Amino acid sequence: MIAVVQAAPPLLIETVAGLALLGPLAASLKNALDDEDMREAAVVTFIAAASGLTIAGVGGAFWGLVTGGAILVLKRLKA
Repeated sequence: MIAVVQAAPPLLIETVAGLALLGPLAASLKNALDDEDMREAAVVTFIAAASGLTIAGVGGAFWGLVTGGAILVLKRLKA
């Protein structure tokens, strides 16, 4: 089995790995978007984290949490 994987082109291995991650990604997005009150914050958090944004050497995951948290705070202050 190891010989088969080693003989496979890297693009094939990356494609199979990406396909394997589609199920968990879909389930996570469904769970994140279930609650209507937090839907906007979840989407903004996901987009900011996935964007690869880097400010002052700090990566997108941090900025995703910051933007999502800011949306939640502003939404609760408005309500």
